[in-house]
Amino acid sequence: MSRSPITEALTRICRRGRPVRLAAAGVVIALTAGAGSAAASAGPPKDPVPAIAAPRPPSAALTPVKRAKTSSHTVTLPTGDRFRVVVGPDGAQTADPVARKGTGGAFTRFVFRGDTYVIPAAAAPYLGTTLDWTLFDVGYLVRAKLDDAHTASLPVRVTATRATAEALPATSVTSGSGRAAKAEITKRDAGGLGRLLAKRWHDGTLSGVDRIELAAPAGTPKPPAAPTTAATTAAKGTRFHTLTVGGIDRDGKPGVAIGFVHNVDDGSLFSAGLAWPGEGKKAFVVPEGTYSVELAIFGAPRNDVMSSGSFVAQPEVKVARDTTVTLDARTAVPYRANLESPPSPDMSRIDLFTYLRTSAAGDRTGIAPSSPLGALTMGLISWPANKNSGLYAAPTKAVTKGRFDFTPMTTMTAGNPSSLGSDSTYELVFPAAGTVPASLTYTVKAADLTTVHASLYDSVSDDASPGPLNRFHRVYLPSGWSQFGYGDLPAAGDRTDYIYSSSPDQVVWQSIVGPDRGERLEGRRMTVRPGQVINEEWNKGPDVPSPAATYVQRAQPGFLDSSDTQVDRPFLQVCGMCRQGDLGMAYIQTAGDSDPLHFTEQSTDKSVLEFYRNGTLAYTDRQSAFGPAPLGLPMLPGPADYRLTWTFSHEATSYSPSSTDWRFRSAASDPAAPLPKDVQCVDTTRGCSFLPLLFVNYDLALDHGSRAPAGKPFDVAFRVSHQEHQAAPAGVAATVEVSYDNGGTWSAPKDAERRADGTYAASITHPEYTDAGRWVSLRVKAHDADGSTVTQTNIRAYRLTS
Repeated sequence: MSRSPITEALTRICRRGRPVRLAAAGVVIALTAGAGSAAASAGPPKDPVPAIAAPRPPSAALTPVKRAKTSSHTVTLPTGDRFRVVVGPDGAQTADPVARKGTGGAFTRFVFRGDTYVIPAAAAPYLGTTLDWTLFDVGYLVRAKLDDAHTASLPVRVTATRATAEALPATSVTSGSGRAAKAEITKRDAGGLGRLLAKRWHDGTLSGVDRIELAAPAGTPKPPAAPTTAATTAAKGTRFHTLTVGGIDRDGKPGVAIGFVHNVDDGSLFSAGLAWPGEGKKAFVVPEGTYSVELAIFGAPRNDVMSSGSFVAQPEVKVARDTTVTLDARTAVPYRANLESPPSPDMSRIDLFTYLRTSAAGDRTGIAPSSPLGALTMGLISWPANKNSGLYAAPTKAVTKGRFDFTPMTTMTAGNPSSLGSDSTYELVFPAAGTVPASLTYTVKAADLTTVHASLYDSVSDDASPGPLNRFHRVYLPSGWSQFGYGDLPAAGDRTDYIYSSSPDQVVWQSIVGPDRGERLEGRRMTVRPGQVINEEWNKGPDVPSPAATYVQRAQPGFLDSSDTQVDRPFLQVCGMCRQGDLGMAYIQTAGDSDPLHFTEQSTDKSVLEFYRNGTLAYTDRQSAFGPAPLGLPMLPGPADYRLTWTFSHEATSYSPSSTDWRFRSAASDPAAPLPKDVQCVDTTRGCSFLPLLFVNYDLALDHGSRAPAGKPFDVAFRVSHQEHQAAPAGVAATVEVSYDNGGTWSAPKDAERRADGTYAASITHPEYTDAGRWVSLRVKAHDADGSTVTQTNIRAYRLTS
């Protein structure tokens, strides 16, 4: 059975950290299954009920975390309702109903402090008073081995007379005295207790029973604290009501819907969803409060990820009684983003809607910008693979509680979307804070575009190059980050692309390039102005350590690698090479090319790092894959001489290793580093001092295949700098050595001269071309007035051509 183009594309998207080639669809997309996004799976997407979690604070601890495996369990609740609970590698849980013998009515799911709670409608009025919340914490029931695979009954304590406890359906007393009874609820008969609860639903009490709570057996984990906010509202007598949601399609007929329903005071009170592939009217039992409903409305039946829907939201619904909300897609307006002067009348395009509704408590629900799979599930993405059917959204009023971020995005190209060549791309972003605007028609003037001229270089090689894998932009928005659009298989050489945001002060851009060999290269994050012109060079080697400071909050491209979709401080960095007391911290990255501030995070194939104190080896880091994680270097308290060496190579260019030998002097009493406000030390409560390492980056006159002509004079040009945010070194002197036999023999050192632009250069003359001498290796030695030195050796730095 053949798969649709979009399915083919999705199955090939995103090995973590590597450039992605989507030849069929011509699209660069990172899929992240995040909090509030539709669940990702190999088959049809499942119920898009979000995990509700407060945003995580920034952290400078960037070491990769070893992940556990996913497990599946069946849990029966005291009402007899059964759910399949899947526990992910990070401990997060999802719960879906299975063959139910309980009340069979509506139920509520929410996440509180990492645990998923499932509340059948019949139990809702009793929670926090008669019924213990832990009885419905399916995450805890799994951890305590009270799931169906381990026990056929639930141990409980009943505050009632023994006779009253015995009279409860499915309940047998094992011991008791006075008004305290230990009992068991038999799971296979628990539906009877559920029906009794439903019968007394409007009273919210059971005659003669004060409390039923879980009696966790000895040796089981301690039960978590109750969802305090929700428990408090229940204890105060907050009433529960039925909230029924549904939709009308654009044709005026009842539609099916996918989306979310959640409390906007605090998502831990209630958050649930309407599942893929779409549902009609659905009822939820909710406590009184204000709710947000965000749905994609489709004509029934909704059984194809390529069908077209309309996004309709009612972000503030007051529920003080039984309430029905019908979202009407006939109010939706079309999204049309175009160029005032398009280069072609019929350009290939991708349109995308993302949205996030943030409660007053800070939890977020919706389709994060980094989740095109969620957008696909809700029909909020339009591209040639689903016949470019166009997107619609209904305007909304501004919210008064929390935030509502709605962002349409468009990318276009006049070229072949599966292989761009030198054709330009246009990336357009239209953030809308607080509402879905009344009009979604945009026309972008040529003068308002930001022009990005880029030169793409192939890595040095004897083999014919397939050309760069991709070139695109990552976009940081107030609601998260995104990377999507046409960017596959651009041609090596010079190209021009265009970017635009309707809110330039709110949107941060970052250029990304996947070269023909090696890892994905990243540039500086930046805001841009309408009409601005930016010039970039990419992969113009050789590949050397980067002096760029590390960003603390990082986007995590991948399929299931990350649930953190928010980057709310995109410019926040950690000092790259600093010390605090006796600890030196090295956030060291590769892929510094002709632009010193390009980098790749931990992406080498082989890496050997050694650290010496006063000539004695103090630390070694050897990796067969990836580069060194953030390093804690043991420093001496008094003034001392240090040496740090790092040799690395990439898998695809193992014949071209880079080796750097730094020598410097440091003491705990060194002056504090004058860091900008968005750059922090590892321990943010105190200052730090710079480690005075010198970095070398080359600026060689190579062709786009990383080659230079044989038999002609050639300037070996390079920069010598400190790390980012540190003042430039003073009194620099440097020499250059050249080898044509892969480092077997070297020329005599030649002094480099400082040029007017601050770079250094030594003029050499290449020999005539021979097969044996076609490779050029470089060694640069430099020192500054403070005595810091660097020796950098690059084997096969570039190639000669006849």
